[in-house]
Amino acid sequence: MMKLFTSKRLAYLVAAVLTGALVGCSGDDGKDGKDGVDGQPGAPGESWKPPVATSSLESFVKVIDYTLGEGTISFEFELTNENEELVNGLMNAEGKVAALTDKGFINNRNESPINEVEDNVHIGGAVTMSTEGATLTALGDGHYRFDAPMPGVNAGTEGIVWLRVGGNSESGIARSNEIVVNKPEGAFSTTTEACFSCHVDYSTSPNRHSSYVSQGMDGEVTFVEGCMVCHGSVSRNVVNEQGFSVGGYARNTLSKIGHINHQEFETGFSALNCSSCHSEPTVNVNVAGPGCIDCHDTGGIPGDIVLGNGSDLRKLHEAKSAITSNQAIKDSYKVTGTAPAWFPDSGAAGQWCTTLSLFMVDAEGKETLVDLHELFDDTQTIHNPDKPINYVGSYLHGVYNDSVIGRVTGAYDYSYDAEGRKTMCFAQDAGHGNPHVVGSTPDLTAWADAGLMASLRVSFTAKDYMGAESDVVTIHGYTDVASQADGAVTAYERRHNVGSESCTTCHNSEANFHKNGNFAEGGLGCVACHNNGQDRRAGNSSPGFGPMVHSMHWGVGSKSLDENGKEVSNSASVIAPQTGCVACHDSGVVDLKAVPNQFIKARAYGVSNKMASPITANCYACHNDDSALNHMMQNGGTTTEDVPATEWYKLSTTESCATCHAEGSSFGIENYHNFTR
Repeated sequence: MMKLFTSKRLAYLVAAVLTGALVGCSGDDGKDGKDGVDGQPGAPGESWKPPVATSSLESFVKVIDYTLGEGTISFEFELTNENEELVNGLMNAEGKVAALTDKGFINNRNESPINEVEDNVHIGGAVTMSTEGATLTALGDGHYRFDAPMPGVNAGTEGIVWLRVGGNSESGIARSNEIVVNKPEGAFSTTTEACFSCHVDYSTSPNRHSSYVSQGMDGEVTFVEGCMVCHGSVSRNVVNEQGFSVGGYARNTLSKIGHINHQEFETGFSALNCSSCHSEPTVNVNVAGPGCIDCHDTGGIPGDIVLGNGSDLRKLHEAKSAITSNQAIKDSYKVTGTAPAWFPDSGAAGQWCTTLSLFMVDAEGKETLVDLHELFDDTQTIHNPDKPINYVGSYLHGVYNDSVIGRVTGAYDYSYDAEGRKTMCFAQDAGHGNPHVVGSTPDLTAWADAGLMASLRVSFTAKDYMGAESDVVTIHGYTDVASQADGAVTAYERRHNVGSESCTTCHNSEANFHKNGNFAEGGLGCVACHNNGQDRRAGNSSPGFGPMVHSMHWGVGSKSLDENGKEVSNSASVIAPQTGCVACHDSGVVDLKAVPNQFIKARAYGVSNKMASPITANCYACHNDDSALNHMMQNGGTTTEDVPATEWYKLSTTESCATCHAEGSSFGIENYHNFTR
């Protein structure tokens, strides 16, 4: 638990001053009050002392000083408990130093003799009460000094200095947080903020070593520095001629964890998008040095760190993996379209038509219309660098109360105008039956009271070949909504309660996920298919965007079976779902009262063509046991197979979730889920 230290002595002093001021103004006649009885004199030299305890449920360390000597380390510190009482009776303390060397940070272990040769490598080190010569001295109430021999340090050693105390069951004193007492500035290639952009708060993670997240001297999280105390720059596996390790405490360096263990982190993630973790150019540019050898394995002992001096290897890696070109495409184009309009003389019996336009956007925001014919050949089967666009298309959607209730899946007629815009026209009886729209009515009369909107997609092939769907970048857009009754146009303003960069923080490849879907703009383009009316499995959740995302990250859709039939979870499992909400919901507000009170399709409950109330569908994606569902049902949550063929989306639900769980309520969701960093 992290806590900023406060002084009770200061609090008592302030209280005394305020009390004195109030007493001095309390005379009945509006004048100064009468003098009180003189107090008893204190003993000579006697001063205020805070209360003292001999146990703690939580332990907090205030480091007063530390010293590195010739082969020794010493810490002086104060220990308090959860009540800010000084704690006597401490029995345990431990310290570590990851020394900064020419090869980076190394906390070398003490090893047993090999072939009767004593350990001859000492770089930094780790000490506990079991270290020969270690002493823990009480200097006063809650005031201690911990001294221990550490052959790998001297007065000139720079590095990460680490302290932790408590934890002995006999003492009744809880173990404290890990404290990074000192850290060299400018020696790290990544930051806590970069790691926590995806991991949010690793201390709450169900993953390994979550309890080892450290804090600095001012209570700030020092995730990277704390990890590097053990997972330093050189692996423990690197040994000298006698067989003694010349590396750090752990076999996996932090750079290997980042470069190698994250290779298969998640769909749409690329370890070569270096800027995701390295917000600044990396410290080392030596291909034979620490960090680089994770991928460019040269064998043997790593070379020394060669400082970059402004060179930026991130650009080299990102360009090689097409991330640079993907980013350029995503940032340089914009797609727009006209609201669907009815043309009675178009086609055999009239059609709804929309016209798609693609614009190039320069650094100043100036938009220039692109002639699609110049960049698109819909007959090509191999990549043509002169024709990088491989798809231009749209779907026609029903929209009711800003909710997408399905899409037309039938073919459309299309044509191009002289400036390269593409017009797409859908017939009134265009096919859009199950599973994409509730009911089997084969024409737009199923959406008689709904408006029509078109989703737009233009996909670019970023690489030099026609590869998989993940090798392309799609530019998405949505038109305004047109009334089927009179053609009146209104803005499409779907409630999308995630940040524009929420998805791309972790899914950082800048390329597609599948079927021309894209993680840009908080996954807004995904809504074209993962909307409230298409009866899909979507990770065994209902198909609405929210339930799908919840399920695919932390619900039933996040689990699968490995080759041995064992259930495994996806990479999002390293983020605790209660604290991970802020990774997507970055505005700090999730207003349940603003959720539209209308049904969405819900295949999750074992039967196709069902409806569910929206909050129930979202919550059930993660809280999917029988007792949770029963609680939702008892409070108006609804799942039903009684689905009308038309106008199902106009029915109101009876769920009352917001009554108790809206933000600000006694059982508001913010009490159990984290929406702020």
